[in-house]
Amino acid sequence: MDNDDLDLASAIWILASNDETHLITYEGIRHRLSLPKEFDVKGLIKKRPELFRPGANARTLDEWKIRMRDGKSLPSWIRELPDETRKHTIEGLSADDVFRSQFRAHRESPRSPIEIISWGLQHLDRLRKAKLEAKEATAKSWQMWLVSIIGVINIVVSIALTFMSKSGAHPCAQ
Repeated sequence: MDNDDLDLASAIWILASNDETHLITYEGIRHRLSLPKEFDVKGLIKKRPELFRPGANARTLDEWKIRMRDGKSLPSWIRELPDETRKHTIEGLSADDVFRSQFRAHRESPRSPIEIISWGLQHLDRLRKAKLEAKEATAKSWQMWLVSIIGVINIVVSIALTFMSKSGAHPCAQ
């Protein structure tokens, strides 16, 4: 997971922790964060099971669909659809289209307290720092190898020049 994904996971964590409803649609995240259609929001969510819980039980999803049909708890991306498309989209939502915060796992779960939101953000920040430290360690390792190789090449060239000068051959003379 690269830093861009961790930044997105942070934004998604805040939305999932603090949204009006505990169920969040993958399409809603794409819409709210202006992500391209091909961005794999579901894959990103699955990479962070300590934060997010994919899916929902059928009863909870059906209850949410009823509220949406009544014009309540409509995600912004559905609200922007024309009426006929909106009805069809709501009916088409399945458990595979939604996820929720691990801390809002039950129907009608309240918004997460700031301590939980902070915990998730700190967790993602620790992952970000660990990734950066690993990159720095890899870069230092490559630098060490490069310096060693250059040192060996210098020794070989010095020995070759010393050998050639003792044998009377000048390296530039032909």
